[in-house]
Amino acid sequence: MAKAKAVTAWYLERYHGSPEDVGVVTMFTDPGRVGNFAVSLASLEAEEPDALFRVLVATTMFQRRQDVQIMRVLRGIGPRDVDELTSVNALLASAEKCGCEAVLSLDGILTRCDLRKDDLRQGTCDLAPSVACLPKRHAVLLKRYGHFGKVPTALALNLKAHGATDLAALRRGCIDATGSPAAAAECLEEALCKSWRVSDKISAMYLSMLSNPDLWPGRAPWTDGLDWTRWVVVDSNVDLFLEWLGYDGFGTYAARREFVCAVAKQINLTSMKAGLQPFNPRIVQQAGFLFMSAANRRSTDRDCSKESGACERCPKVISRACPLKR
Repeated sequence: MAKAKAVTAWYLERYHGSPEDVGVVTMFTDPGRVGNFAVSLASLEAEEPDALFRVLVATTMFQRRQDVQIMRVLRGIGPRDVDELTSVNALLASAEKCGCEAVLSLDGILTRCDLRKDDLRQGTCDLAPSVACLPKRHAVLLKRYGHFGKVPTALALNLKAHGATDLAALRRGCIDATGSPAAAAECLEEALCKSWRVSDKISAMYLSMLSNPDLWPGRAPWTDGLDWTRWVVVDSNVDLFLEWLGYDGFGTYAARREFVCAVAKQINLTSMKAGLQPFNPRIVQQAGFLFMSAANRRSTDRDCSKESGACERCPKVISRACPLKR
């Protein structure tokens, strides 16, 4: 607990509420970080369908690569291509017209589409190699694994499969269909995770951006009706943090989330920074994530590693574990 509290205090002093925080809503409103994928805070607050979907498409990119690398990819995609990647109506219309049965439904794109890249790094498949579908084009645009090209179309088909016109409608449907904020949160997370490459981590990252009151400059639009304390983002940096704390439990996502929540229950955030919720696992997790994320910390002048004598002033309980010091 001494380690967790010290790292949380470090994060709250250095990064929380700053433009340099990573994986939070302000990052997705900054063109300097995510390029043409950036949306305005007001558009998200108003639950504008295009803005909500654009941020979700961008969020799915943040897996298995360093954040700074993914942001570089996002900044390299032009405005017209971003519009194509993030328009639900355009994606669904193209899927209907392209002539491939695999992209007509969510089940089809999940189970029948065998999209990949060929030796020339172009999108291809065995099912319908002659069809010039958007997933093939998106496989190139997104500069990830070939099958990543399915992500935007699958997200649009996922909404259609749930009978939702947009993500705000999907949220309202989960709230209306369940009897508690906890059940609604689980319902919404499960719905998002039915799409291609949307994992527990990606859904938690996206949903916490819109619902966690301590990660939003003001009041997050999705706070009401959902148990936002459910969503913590567990990645390789958080795993390093948990290992350093002494976590030796099961490796499932749920088990690691439960451990983060148990730690967070013993940290009164209100006493550390005025205005915060006393219990907020996402803040404690974010602290561990950023502390262990050497690449993100090196990319900003805000980090204490850029200050002369900072290591000597840092509490010894955490200075020995600092990845930049090592």
